[in-house]
Amino acid sequence: MSNLKRDIGSKDYKIEEIISLLREDKLLIPTFQRDFVWAPENIIKLWDSMYKFYPIGSLLYWETDSYLHTHRKLGGFQFPHDEDTLKKFDEWKYILDGQQRATSLLVSFLGGTGRVEGHEKFDYTLYFDATKGDFFFANELTARKNAANERFLVRLRDVPEWDFAFYKEIAALDGFTPEIENNLQQLSKIFADYKVSVVRIKGVSVSEVCVIFERINQEGKKLHPVDIIVARTYRTENPKSKQKGFYLRDNLQELKDVLIDEGNRFQEIDDLNIIQMVALCLRKTDNTNRSGFGITPAALDNLKAEDFEQNWHECKTAILNTIKFLCDLKVHGPGMLPYVYLMLTLCYYFHKNNHVDRTIAKQWFWRSVFGIDNFSSSSMVYELCEGFFTKLEKGTPETIPPLVISKTRLIQANYNYRNVLSRAVLAFLANQNPIDFSDLEANVLDNTYLLLTHAPNLHHIYPLNFLKNVDGLPSDADPNSLMNICFLRAQTNIRIRDKNPLAYFKEFKAKGGFDQILQSHLIPKEFIEKDAFQPADYRDFLKTRAQKFAERLKQALPNVEVSITD
Repeated sequence: MSNLKRDIGSKDYKIEEIISLLREDKLLIPTFQRDFVWAPENIIKLWDSMYKFYPIGSLLYWETDSYLHTHRKLGGFQFPHDEDTLKKFDEWKYILDGQQRATSLLVSFLGGTGRVEGHEKFDYTLYFDATKGDFFFANELTARKNAANERFLVRLRDVPEWDFAFYKEIAALDGFTPEIENNLQQLSKIFADYKVSVVRIKGVSVSEVCVIFERINQEGKKLHPVDIIVARTYRTENPKSKQKGFYLRDNLQELKDVLIDEGNRFQEIDDLNIIQMVALCLRKTDNTNRSGFGITPAALDNLKAEDFEQNWHECKTAILNTIKFLCDLKVHGPGMLPYVYLMLTLCYYFHKNNHVDRTIAKQWFWRSVFGIDNFSSSSMVYELCEGFFTKLEKGTPETIPPLVISKTRLIQANYNYRNVLSRAVLAFLANQNPIDFSDLEANVLDNTYLLLTHAPNLHHIYPLNFLKNVDGLPSDADPNSLMNICFLRAQTNIRIRDKNPLAYFKEFKAKGGFDQILQSHLIPKEFIEKDAFQPADYRDFLKTRAQKFAERLKQALPNVEVSITD
């Protein structure tokens, strides 16, 4: 973690000074930046802007005491220092904004060979045609010589070396004109007078750098804390010391490949959450540096390549066991988790634990899902890990705190998939193994269906357009209430559309086994067997379903003191 004093400042640099900073590794380009992608015409426009003294924008770099992996070759230019030498620097300066411009200045001035569309080996060496006052690359040099004296075609990197003798000599050439003289003088002014503002930020955290990068990046690319962790832990192979290379992305992808092969929707898990779970596993087992590992950006900054290498297999096992546990609860993918930190805490418990009490773990999960209003602080995670779960693992579990279930809260909560209560209710409804209305054998949330359709359809039991046309609907009966939501397959949902539930349920009921289907959705049977629908029926339906939901949740928590209130 950086101890540098927070600071921001700027300084104007001449073009040649910026190029020198880059070529000497005093300004570095981290690998979370894109490769050099500017086309030759973009580079020419850049120099033409400077030639005309147009602004080209500032550069921004981050000064830090944390080493990150950097590009060692861009646009054919090989940077001078190897990785081992770079690591010995006292501090590093990483370009956050202006990488394409900076690299363009470097490769066009010094020359470098890179691949460009239509050219396998494109020479980036830039020239200036003093007869026309324009820039061109080495591939045009021969053709230009046929149209002008080659002494009027000057290589860019020679310009700073011009002296009085050069001007005297070139002025004596045949064909020299006042226009050529003006063009050469203007070109020389780029290196003598043109300056670019370079902004420095210092003493800011990794998370702040990510925010800054996103706000100023013109391509709209987001920088993730994972990008910095990957760059910081990267290590190249060293044949002399027999030290293997390390690239964290490979480990992360290896884990996801297992989930992809299984058709598991946790393949969508955020890389940061995987790294946080690894950090918690290390926190659990490393008695010498327990407080050094954690899930905050500052704590994650302590992770080293060897931490991942030495512990990856056991951490991966814990992560996969955690995911299996959640899938057994019918939590299909991270998008169904009310709080992602629930997964992190469970991983801590599963790590190197051969005596997992799944019954208590399940009850803790459901109680936490419905009983915690905010589960997003790292301190709460540590407290649960090192308190509740450590005692549970040692066979001296604490009592799971009581839970109060408010039926009114369930009814009044509108469906919103980003809302914690919505996810909690949907997760528990999924846990009931909902069966599709049209087929007793069709589990709505089986893996094959989810993989094919990406997500199940969420159906309003009393369709919105149906309720919209009901006169006298009670004001406390919201059509978007969570208690009016259930899981269905897409085709069944389309088939129902906006029909009266009393009508569409009759169609499905004729197939048999319908009581079992209703139970799987916690739908009260008495409301679909009425002769006619009355506006008050919908309000009563919500109340009755909320009661059934609360009772089923209470049954799932036999070791927890549960109170059901209005």
